[in-house]
Amino acid sequence: MKTIEVQHWNAEYKGAESKLIKTEEWEDSEESFIKFYELNNSLRYCNGCHYLFTDKKVNERYREFYKKH
Repeated sequence: MKTIEVQHWNAEYKGAESKLIKTEEWEDSEESFIKFYELNNSLRYCNGCHYLFTDKKVNERYREFYKKH
């Protein structure tokens, strides 16, 4: 099973600098792209809180997937 690395960043309080909270390995699949979108979408009003793909190629694949859906 191929995996992708995802980082979770969080800011402790409003205006604070984002800090890396944890890094996870997810399965490299469309379901992971959907999960990534849903998690980031749930944090859209939390300044400094977000998820990131560590690999630029995975991020490019995600953007293409997002455009299609």
